[in-house]
Amino acid sequence: MKNHIRLCASLISIVAVAVGFGVYSKDRVEATTLPQESDRSAAVSRQPVVNSSAQADPGEGDALYGPSFASVAWTLFLDAMAPANGSPTFESWTEQCQLNPNVIGCPSGASMAAAVKAGGNGKVRMLHGSPLAGTQKFPAGECSPMTTTPIVGYPAPSNLARNAMFCEEVYVNPVEADFLKRSGLTTLTGQQAYGSTHGLTINFPGTAQNDPRVDVDSLEVKLDWAPATSFNNPTFTCPDPTSRLYTETINGTCFALVGIHISAKVMLNWLWATFEPNNNVTNPNRCDPRLYGACLDRWGTTSIQPYGKGQTVEQSPELRQAMAEAHLNPAFNNYFLTGVQTEFVNNDGKPTQLGNSFVEFNQGVPPGKSSCITCHKYAFFDGKRPPHGVPEDHFGIPPPGWPSIGYACNQNQNGNCTPAIPNSTLQDFSWILGLMPYSEEGAKAPAEKSQLSPENKSLLAMHSMKP
Repeated sequence: MKNHIRLCASLISIVAVAVGFGVYSKDRVEATTLPQESDRSAAVSRQPVVNSSAQADPGEGDALYGPSFASVAWTLFLDAMAPANGSPTFESWTEQCQLNPNVIGCPSGASMAAAVKAGGNGKVRMLHGSPLAGTQKFPAGECSPMTTTPIVGYPAPSNLARNAMFCEEVYVNPVEADFLKRSGLTTLTGQQAYGSTHGLTINFPGTAQNDPRVDVDSLEVKLDWAPATSFNNPTFTCPDPTSRLYTETINGTCFALVGIHISAKVMLNWLWATFEPNNNVTNPNRCDPRLYGACLDRWGTTSIQPYGKGQTVEQSPELRQAMAEAHLNPAFNNYFLTGVQTEFVNNDGKPTQLGNSFVEFNQGVPPGKSSCITCHKYAFFDGKRPPHGVPEDHFGIPPPGWPSIGYACNQNQNGNCTPAIPNSTLQDFSWILGLMPYSEEGAKAPAEKSQLSPENKSLLAMHSMKP
């Protein structure tokens, strides 16, 4: 990890040059840096070599002056997945349910007690459903059903078992967790009070200069887990004997990591990246241009062109070396970056798109309508108290009449014009804030959904530390 930290630090001087040339003012989804020679110590520590024959967008200035956004995304991935005490580093960070035990959809005391019992001597964690999947109000602590019917004509995977389900975790790094707690942002009323003295805007910590440093930048990692029972044969086992699928036995159940979203305040509008395993059982529709777009990673693969469903690309020597130096689980060598998003529109003014074939499909997102940056731009609190157990208004979706891709504006596509409701508190692209209870007093749940007992909290803490 020491070497990896040095790699991250080496980006600072490169990015300083890039900013000086104004390259990050351009609109794009992915940068055009090409794979480099493999005889250097690490990819992200090098100035990229420009291939004049590549069909690069003229606005892709980082091909000349700095690292590609893909290399930044992989740096963040390495930070989150590098082992610490026998488990990926993200597991030592703060899960959103730990920010406030009354976060919407978090496991109840009864659910966690059952998880502790089922986990035995293994891992026990606070798996929960996705608030963006299914109905607006969902049972606390219960995982979400997978989408088994077509979405606007696009079929669901054919290998899903009857009652197929998936679970979710969302972790924030120590920088973000400290900011949220210290600033009183773990309730909606606390966010409103903060906004009233900060221009109705919550501004997360971050360099906003494409400088990936987990000790400075806010970082969120959303992970989707699918149990082996969600798929008809063939399925997978724990551990995966092929080492091509990252699996864990959590709460006594065998799960595979099937989707990873990473967002980081390394830019003013954050950087958005999504990853999937190259696995036909769990992610058969990865990279399908008919769904959320083809995959493109000019740094982490040897391909300089987008590639589609069923196409095979090789991991770049640079990424392979970086993963080895970070001592990542071998299964992560079979995980690929779908793409990176940093702007709302491209150089031609067309909406950029980014989506994960597992995450977004199971949230019901229509084909061609996935944009992480646009969706999260709608994160704001309008001051209205939501019903108990329900997130803030318009959580996770555009307000009626507003677009799901491109600029977050219902009037034109020349820029953003949020918030949709005047005098709302802007939540800096973070939907985590919208899941916070209205207030500490109003968040007190009925007895049957009480918080974890002190005994179960202690058990959970002990189990969470086990590899």
